[in-house]
Amino acid sequence: MANQSLSTSSTLAPPSFKELADKLYAVAAVIDDCKWVADALHLSASSTSVSASHEANKRMEGVSRILFTVLREASNDILNLVEVLENRTS
Repeated sequence: MANQSLSTSSTLAPPSFKELADKLYAVAAVIDDCKWVADALHLSASSTSVSASHEANKRMEGVSRILFTVLREASNDILNLVEVLENRTS
């Protein structure tokens, strides 16, 4: 999974267009990871074996926690990028 910090610092020079584009690609990779995790969650939830249902529920809970964490990170990264873009235009 992509796990990159996209935070910005006000003491450094503003990032170039290339750096912003690279960060947007990183956010897109995180979103792709979310798609993979969502698919795994769906597969866990669709387990039809009664004996495996408890284990499937435990897996589903773990996968959903990961999904929410990745989505929160992607959201924070997008907000950081918006802040950088707003600061460049003001």
